[in-house]
Amino acid sequence: MIELRDYQQDLLERSQTALAPEGVRVMTQLPTGGGKTEIAGALLKNFLVDGRKAVWLTHRQELAEQSADRLKEHWLIAAMPLTEAWSRGKPAPYMPNGVAVLKSQTVGRRNSGELKIWEDYGPDDLLVVDEVHHAPAPGWERAIKQWPGRVWGLTATPWRLSLREGFDHLFDTLVTGPQTADLQDQKYLARSRVLAPSEENWIKGKEIGQGEYSPSGIERANDRVIMTTLAVDFWQNVAAGRQTIAYAVSQGHACNLVKAFRDKDIAADLILSTSETSQSERERVKRDFEARRIKVLVNVAVVTEGFDLPDASCVMITRPTKSLALYLQMVGRGLRPKDDDGYCLVLDLAGNAYEHGLPEKEREWSLAARGNPATGEPPVSHCPECYLTTHPKHQKCPECGADLGKYCGNCGAFRPWSRWTINCPMTEHPTACDRCDPNYHSGGRFDPKQGSHSYAKRAEECGKRGDLERALTNWSFAIHAARTETTPGLLARWCVYRAKLHAEMDNIGLAEADFADAESFAHEHRNIRTWLDGYEGRDDRDTYLKMMPLLIVYEERRQMYQELGRHEEAELDRQKLKELSDKVATRSNSGKA
Repeated sequence: MIELRDYQQDLLERSQTALAPEGVRVMTQLPTGGGKTEIAGALLKNFLVDGRKAVWLTHRQELAEQSADRLKEHWLIAAMPLTEAWSRGKPAPYMPNGVAVLKSQTVGRRNSGELKIWEDYGPDDLLVVDEVHHAPAPGWERAIKQWPGRVWGLTATPWRLSLREGFDHLFDTLVTGPQTADLQDQKYLARSRVLAPSEENWIKGKEIGQGEYSPSGIERANDRVIMTTLAVDFWQNVAAGRQTIAYAVSQGHACNLVKAFRDKDIAADLILSTSETSQSERERVKRDFEARRIKVLVNVAVVTEGFDLPDASCVMITRPTKSLALYLQMVGRGLRPKDDDGYCLVLDLAGNAYEHGLPEKEREWSLAARGNPATGEPPVSHCPECYLTTHPKHQKCPECGADLGKYCGNCGAFRPWSRWTINCPMTEHPTACDRCDPNYHSGGRFDPKQGSHSYAKRAEECGKRGDLERALTNWSFAIHAARTETTPGLLARWCVYRAKLHAEMDNIGLAEADFADAESFAHEHRNIRTWLDGYEGRDDRDTYLKMMPLLIVYEERRQMYQELGRHEEAELDRQKLKELSDKVATRSNSGKA
């Protein structure tokens, strides 16, 4: 038997006290890597006397075997995976003074009818539910509610995806352990260092089903280059040489990642679920990873909860997730203490820290259902120079010293760069952050998922209603969206429309700037190049001329200058308009000839 650490002994004693009343249901929380199984072994060693029985409920066969082995080897407890020996139509198997390790899926199937699966257990027996954050699933919940004795749940993260779901309908008491940062301070866990690429290169989520991004939706929402090539390039730039566990979206994505690593002569391999990879192959991959014959081990939600794997100094997350539990489980695989007291490098290629915060963030756990997430500042700041993701309190990067944001000229608060570059495309208000939206951006906030045409239509509707400020904002959003769509013809048109609106609002300097941008974009428009490089003519020449962005720029700007009484500038645009029209006419006539 092993000796418990001080915090493990404290958590054991508090859990034993909470479990003393008959029929009680207790949940115990401890961060990933803190040693929940060892605490459970110590508790069961004291509990299993005088014929008492226990069931250890887990959700994967591999975890069932692993848990039974630890209980036997570390605590000399009679424990055995008995799912395979459980015949249909029979109550659950049991071991007096021992532990029957069962799979939750089998329990869920067996207790769906009239059969009383726990009839050989009594009020003095104990049900241990491993990874109990899965408990609200139907099969798990039925098993817990039908159990006749005490229930003890173990998890690192008492957290469910649904805002409406808690655990207070299944458990009476929550016993919490130390925070992740506390275990890091005591060197029981390694510290993390989170790096993320610039946001335009994040792997993004899209479709959400049952609270989580669907794998197929993630793959449809992202270019394969970002999900594989750029991911591997980022690893090479910041993590080359580190033993790495990589988390992929799907089996296909995992295979593509392995190929991308191997194409760069980096030793990589794949580990999948037991239904897709034989036990002998999984053991071979684990041995090769421990011996460093494999540098990068790619998996799909396998190396997460309780999976026994050799240490890694880098965790590479190539999938977004709405699940705090999954995020912390993935990171936790790399937080084992390092021989050199080094840190675990976390490559957050999907920006998950912006959703969930840093792994060391102090979290308050509860059995109650969560409410809507609080709004406010992002939980992290990101350095554009060295890619470090850090605590939002930092105004300069603790790694390289780069600025992590700037002060808002309107509200005076320091805002991270994410408050300026993504949600604030309004170039005419460069000193205001997006939190000052009601004062500066009356049209609302920019949504990168909306196309430029939708914003242009909205701008036209606002203009017809006389809501010029809102129209101006939406023309700005249309321009910003068109930049990402790389359509110079559209950019020229939207800039002209915003220029006309600026002129109507007497913002002549801004109007001139928009006309200059429109002229530049129009020169890049492919139709102009086609005409000037040798157009062969077409029947609807007049209609086509009216659609040419450069002609529109000259005509609209000429009209503005004419109305302002700036006749010399209006004449310059008139001459440009005539020269281009003559050139187009010449090309057209020569083409017809």
